[in-house]
Amino acid sequence: MKRLFCVAPMMKKTDKHFRFLCRNLSKNSYLYTEMIHCNAILRGDSDKLLSYDQCEHPIALQLGGSNPKDLGEAAKIASAYNYDEINLNVGCPSKKVKSGNFGVFLMKDLPLLQSCIYELTNNTSLPVTVKCRIGVDDLEGSAFLNNFIERLIGSGVNTFIIHARKAISGLDTKRNRSIPPLIYDEVYKIKQNYPDTEIILNGGISSYKEINNHLTNVDGVMLGRKVYSDPSFLLSVDNNIYNEQSSFSIDQALMSFMEYILKLENKKDANRAIGHLMQFIKSLSIEKQKRKILLDELNNKNVELTNVFENFTQDYQKNLSLNL
Repeated sequence: MKRLFCVAPMMKKTDKHFRFLCRNLSKNSYLYTEMIHCNAILRGDSDKLLSYDQCEHPIALQLGGSNPKDLGEAAKIASAYNYDEINLNVGCPSKKVKSGNFGVFLMKDLPLLQSCIYELTNNTSLPVTVKCRIGVDDLEGSAFLNNFIERLIGSGVNTFIIHARKAISGLDTKRNRSIPPLIYDEVYKIKQNYPDTEIILNGGISSYKEINNHLTNVDGVMLGRKVYSDPSFLLSVDNNIYNEQSSFSIDQALMSFMEYILKLENKKDANRAIGHLMQFIKSLSIEKQKRKILLDELNNKNVELTNVFENFTQDYQKNLSLNL
């Protein structure tokens, strides 16, 4: 299984609806769920949280938490859902994560993190991977990162997704994605030092030129905001990254996603999926006025959703034929 190109786990974005859209644009992209805290699985509706469409493979479940036993129990439950991987979030710097002492703050407590890894690997036969940063606060530099990676390799981890900037406790999540500088060389060095370990690079990547440059130094790349802001970027992944002819097209993906939304029985699910649809349509450079008309119709309770999509489809295909 090749993690050459991964779609990053993003809260309130990479839900099962967006992942369905992604899979209709690329058959090879490696998908990740939103981070799901182990307590939500143990105390909530685990089936609702963990179920997904089988077309989403390859797909990884990302877990959050810092209680080793709870993480182990969550992994045991998740194993029944046939994910391709369980990934532990050791990179998120949000305030909520800080108060719970998980995410990137686990990088500050290596013995606790190793206990978490131990429980995960002993409660699932699935590969257990780690998504981390190159450092956090005053814990930074090559010596720190090398020791961190070496210790976790010793705990049984063989795949690391490394965001190439450190996290700073005093910054919010948004600024932690831009203010600390990206230092790709630190990730490259890890791959050089541990050639038998799979290293995936994350952070600030936005073009195929950059991707191909990075792939000469690491095993794979992970993109988040670029993919969500422009889902059609995925259309070229199979061809450019995996050297396979893509069997998808923009209009096919658009129609397929609309059909998918119409089959959703839960209104909250439909609303979330429509939000992803609007983001997709926005990225296609469809005129703002036409997007507004669509949005107004979607908000009109007197208009059937089927009719809204039919009207939009007819208009879209008409414009498509005019531009050919």
